[in-house]
Amino acid sequence: MEDKCVPTRYEIAVKKIKEMILNGELKEGEKLPSEIEFSRTLGVSRATLREAFRILEDEGLIKRYHGVGTFVSKIPFIKSGMEELASITKLIERQGMKPGTTDVVIKKVRPSEKEAAMMGISQEEEIYRVERVRTADGVPVLFCIDRIPARFVKGEFKLEKESLFDYLQEDLGIYISYAVSDILPVEAKVAGVHKKLNMKSRSAVVLLLEQLHYDENDNPIFYSSNFFSPEKFRFYIVRRRK
Repeated sequence: MEDKCVPTRYEIAVKKIKEMILNGELKEGEKLPSEIEFSRTLGVSRATLREAFRILEDEGLIKRYHGVGTFVSKIPFIKSGMEELASITKLIERQGMKPGTTDVVIKKVRPSEKEAAMMGISQEEEIYRVERVRTADGVPVLFCIDRIPARFVKGEFKLEKESLFDYLQEDLGIYISYAVSDILPVEAKVAGVHKKLNMKSRSAVVLLLEQLHYDENDNPIFYSSNFFSPEKFRFYIVRRRK
């Protein structure tokens, strides 16, 4: 029986090329070696290298120009420490990029069983479910789904600010103090994320950050699912030895 956990040759090639880009061995804007030379360097066939190139181009890491060559793309990395809770708007601005929002969908609905359980509410209690695509300098970098109980909202829910944190604090008087988070890799086809982030490959992997946000009195306020493009966001954590 075939072991589906064993990576294929082109997946290994993709990983090697990504590492070369991320560690600076291959720099932004640099032209890659010829297929013959590069396939020898990686120890793979030209067919395998072409498949790796197709995936990397889908993910926006490289750009191929017919008759000219293949180049490393400029990648807008957005870095954040996992120990810090900051709005996506602030994270994007820190990198010197302009935050934006597209494809906003706001619905007043009854929560699913999972949503109700996460927020500790009844499935009979209405919530606002807010779906948005966040952009950095016009490039889609994140698809987010936020759920907030309707009882917290005064009147009609209107998200006219880029930051949900700012809206909660300035319009609703709710200050988000901390969040409990889980992060895991999922296929981009989940919730149609590959389309929302302009990813050509449905099988590409994105990072899902699920968070339950609390106010300063330890009350759960809203539950979010954030799907990050791994080529646009990089998370890190500082670990100290005791």
